[in-house]
Amino acid sequence: MKFELFSTVLLVHDLPQSGFCKGDVGTIIEHIHGTNGKPDGYILEFFDTEGQTIDVVPVLESDIMYPHAKMIVNYRDLENVA
Repeated sequence: MKFELFSTVLLVHDLPQSGFCKGDVGTIIEHIHGTNGKPDGYILEFFDTEGQTIDVVPVLESDIMYPHAKMIVNYRDLENVA
């Protein structure tokens, strides 16, 4: 498992099916082991600025990354999410 449970991660590209965009911040709530040569996946929970859940979305390991020190966090409106 590359990413730890309950860690904060960023999307590395848009997820059109859910409305989330590259750079959106989520929390890993479950790890899904890949089988038969398929990659590992994760379940992410996305929150609004008040801590309310927006949505829970499955992603591949290649869809996410840890934030690093030289990044800027950006907030946006929820108009196109979920």
